[in-house]
Amino acid sequence: MLSQRLIPVVEYVRMSTEDQKYSIPNQQAAIRKYAAQHGFSISRTYADPGKSGVLIKHREGLSKLLQDVVAGKCDYQAILAYDVSRWGRFQNPDEAAHYEFICSNAGIPVHYCAEQFSNDGSIQSSLMKAIKRTMAGEFSRELGIKVFDGLSRLVAEGYYAGGVVPYGLGRMMISASGQKKGILKAGERKNLKTDKVILIRGLRREIDCVRRIFSMSAKNGWTCSHIAAELNSNHITYRGGRNWDCDRVLRILRDPRYMGVNVWARKTRKLSGRTIRQPRTFWITGKVRFKPIIDGGTFAAAQRTLKNSRTAPASPEAMLAALKRLLAKKGQLTAGMIDKSRALCGSGTYFRRFGSLLRAYELAGFKPSSSRVEGTGHSCRTRSLRETILREIQQLFPNEVRISCLDRRHKRYIEVDRGLPVSLLLCGRHSRQLWKDKSAWLLRISPREKETIALICLLDSKWGKVVRYQLVPPLRESIRQHHTIYSNDALLTRFGEKLKDDLSDFCEVVRRLALRTDGMATVSAHEPPVSICDHRPKV
Repeated sequence: MLSQRLIPVVEYVRMSTEDQKYSIPNQQAAIRKYAAQHGFSISRTYADPGKSGVLIKHREGLSKLLQDVVAGKCDYQAILAYDVSRWGRFQNPDEAAHYEFICSNAGIPVHYCAEQFSNDGSIQSSLMKAIKRTMAGEFSRELGIKVFDGLSRLVAEGYYAGGVVPYGLGRMMISASGQKKGILKAGERKNLKTDKVILIRGLRREIDCVRRIFSMSAKNGWTCSHIAAELNSNHITYRGGRNWDCDRVLRILRDPRYMGVNVWARKTRKLSGRTIRQPRTFWITGKVRFKPIIDGGTFAAAQRTLKNSRTAPASPEAMLAALKRLLAKKGQLTAGMIDKSRALCGSGTYFRRFGSLLRAYELAGFKPSSSRVEGTGHSCRTRSLRETILREIQQLFPNEVRISCLDRRHKRYIEVDRGLPVSLLLCGRHSRQLWKDKSAWLLRISPREKETIALICLLDSKWGKVVRYQLVPPLRESIRQHHTIYSNDALLTRFGEKLKDDLSDFCEVVRRLALRTDGMATVSAHEPPVSICDHRPKV
């Protein structure tokens, strides 16, 4: 009889990397004591173990909780959290209040079990919550400053601050007294807080390769692409048997640790915000604890080579002359041939210098086939339309939206509220009439784009105008890399939301999707993924 009178509730627990008193078992013990005192029965647990409270995008437990509340899938009447800081340490206290309002507005109040006030909506509790939320955000900011100062001191003393281990180097774990405890393999971490990690020399063949790279740059004046091609032609592989490329060579040439100088904080990214390049005066430097692989003179000469290759590019005449020699040797020209040739600049350089590869081919005396000309022109039109859409969204929402890019190899994407990435996917009309459905578009999506909310732009037959904007949740494994979208496709009718033609509701729908569903995992619980991939019109 007693169990029937208990009020069903759920508990939300979160632990980052702070202190043992905030561990999940300790939180649950305090929450369940509170539940027993107030006649609650805990029916479910939402947990975010090892997650920071600064951003919600990585907190699957809280996101799932809010999704269930918004969708009305709740068989409970309240939410129990340990305290205000476990709900979140958001830098904007209104964000924490917003998530609590979503729950209370749905008739499911939030109880903070370890706080000295009752969350009853009174003026006193509202004031205390506002203060506590501000203090929680301030704690994260102060903790970030302390961590930064601690790492700065370690770097200045020659210790390893973390990150990707440079090629040709390894990691050694040492005790607080300076005793060597062993070499750390890939994926291994130190087991005691008092232990520290230093960089040491790595494999002999990798050290010889590093010296060869600096020699080719400093003495021969070779560019990164030339060095990568030389190493690949001599069957000298990178880690894991992978080939060398320009970026891998450039990372080595720019790393001062090879000459014995530990440099840190060249970039900063505080509180999961945007990455900012620091002025040289803010860099943290120190001496490494291994014998340098190269001398300072060789490193300085390599930096001059890099600078000259950027500030004094080859003249258009020299670039065309090299392109003509490649044409005479190969009989044709492609972007891949240009990139693989040690005597030429990259295809991107030719594109920027002459406006397009077709123009460079024409000046070199090569006439590609009509299909290649059509394909290149199509790529230019697509690129231009993509930039137009990105520019239009940024102009509509200058304060809420920014355009970001991981690196030059990836397409630019949209970031809403400094934490919600949105991929932009252009879908042109299918080249063939499939299944007698004239309204068919071809969607190409990469694995990275499957993990984010996507803005699908359905284009007209000429690939020059968007006929429909559709926002969809993260698709993940529910869709193949190439997918044909039909007029009655589930992506258009059920799993996304159509936007206005002027994109004025873009940010609003993105925020709604972020709260409503945790990707296609929620969708697949009600409908098998094959219904998305194989949703074709009846013939």
